[in-house]
Amino acid sequence: MPNSPVQQTSGVPVSKQSPHHEMTPVVAVVSAVADASGTDPLELPPLSNVINPEALNDLVGTERSSGLQSVSFEYAGYDVVVSGAGDIEVVRSE
Repeated sequence: MPNSPVQQTSGVPVSKQSPHHEMTPVVAVVSAVADASGTDPLELPPLSNVINPEALNDLVGTERSSGLQSVSFEYAGYDVVVSGAGDIEVVRSE
């Protein structure tokens, strides 16, 4: 995905993704983790195993004003931070 480059930070792969208007936060998280891990998104475990997808979509996004700073959680071996604006950072869990 062109908008989610994987970068090296202290030897740890990091994927950053900015929000897309046509992509929900849930889809963006799964895409970012798939990019970082080199895995097909359909092979990842369900995101609902670690966070309520509806709540994530309701709280995060460029058109929402929830006052949320960020949400962080671990998913598929990665630490994921989603800002209130929908920016996503993915770092391999240690």
